[in-house]
Amino acid sequence: MADNAMGRFKQMFQGVCAAFREPDTAADGAGPLPALQAFIHFWTLTIRSFIRNRVPVRASALAYSSLLALVPMLALILSIALGFLRGAEGEKHIETFIHHIVHAVLPSAEGTVEAQKETVKKIKDFVTQQQTSAVSASAALMLVFIAIMMLSRIEDTFNDIWGVSRGRSWFARVTQYWATLTLGPVLLVMVIGLTSSTELTGFKAVLAEMPLGIGVLTSFFFKFLPYLLLSLGFAVLYVLLPNTKVTWRAALVGGIVGGCLWQLNNLMSVLYVSRVVSNSKVYGSLGMVPVVMIGLYFSWLILLFGAQVAYSFQNRRAYYQERLVENLDQHTRELAGLRLMVEIARRFHAGQKAPSGTLLADLLGVPTRLTGKVLQALTSARLIVEVNQGDQAYVPARPLEEITCHQVLEALRTSGTGPLALRESPAREHVRDSYESFQLAEQAVSGKLTLASLVAARPGSS
Repeated sequence: MADNAMGRFKQMFQGVCAAFREPDTAADGAGPLPALQAFIHFWTLTIRSFIRNRVPVRASALAYSSLLALVPMLALILSIALGFLRGAEGEKHIETFIHHIVHAVLPSAEGTVEAQKETVKKIKDFVTQQQTSAVSASAALMLVFIAIMMLSRIEDTFNDIWGVSRGRSWFARVTQYWATLTLGPVLLVMVIGLTSSTELTGFKAVLAEMPLGIGVLTSFFFKFLPYLLLSLGFAVLYVLLPNTKVTWRAALVGGIVGGCLWQLNNLMSVLYVSRVVSNSKVYGSLGMVPVVMIGLYFSWLILLFGAQVAYSFQNRRAYYQERLVENLDQHTRELAGLRLMVEIARRFHAGQKAPSGTLLADLLGVPTRLTGKVLQALTSARLIVEVNQGDQAYVPARPLEEITCHQVLEALRTSGTGPLALRESPAREHVRDSYESFQLAEQAVSGKLTLASLVAARPGSS
């Protein structure tokens, strides 16, 4: 009995240790990993990618940018919202909203109460000044420009986490961001009206007094509601911001993790805020700056960690191969490029729907990041073009008879910064001539193979 227990414990320990090893050594087995080992392996890979993508550095950069852009963005959004909320009641709702924003960003502790009040007052005064004074066209355009640039920086950060090499066009960014800045205040007015209405308070009181445990369940639901709304809000960001298709399932997983960590940060901020408050006394009138900075930093850190979790969950099947992409040789890269190109051509020839990058990665078992890099190189070489089918999909840019394997290989080989200028010498000329003869020999073969011939020879999946 004791030997069997020790044997099971040893086997479990070895499985957990294997989960912490590198992806290429832990995923060599033919079958799926055990549940516990897969769970630990998933979080190990997520944290490694979180560090490898330098997410803490990106969070600090966004915290600094947010410190400069937060007030102008709030001024722009609240100025639009004040167009729907008139009078003293509207100003009261706006002040309540500003208080919620500041309370969510700044660490909650006894020493930061005055800093929170002062921050709310300064933001409210700035917004009121923009409303009461005549704002010039240049000042209004500057507010819009700051808001768009801040949203663009956030999108670029999410694209880096998701391995997207090219973001949206500036026209698409401006239109989508402007829709966010104009429709956002309308939703803000609705949320403020619902959360601060006396009818809702009375409705909650009536439900709390209902028998048969309904009151207890209702009370629990309203206490759980902030977690739910925050998780849904994070999930919406994870779906909309990256310039790639993000499934709602992955976004919800990342949103739940991010929302729970956000609430946990609000509960445990007392652990680090005491030191911040003591240090802020040195700054005097600028004592709010370190408090706001650390609050913004942890907020962005949590938001980006949730995005990393969403990416890891969506790509968990091919995630064990992602580490291998960093050390791939040129031969494997070219083979993957040919397979992707032939699959795009095959589906185009068969009259099927244009495949997206995610679909190609799943069909061929090519890691997502490698797929994105190869598709970007083929697009830059004008061998394929993007089409909009609700997601970024790809079709051949030329007739299949005019695209050769040599062109595909050249697109993958010349996608860098260009040739390096070497020192002239007789030996160099001899080596270069020999190298060019090798290339001509290869071109003589690969230049005769077209995508049409490959598709005709292999009508099935590549």
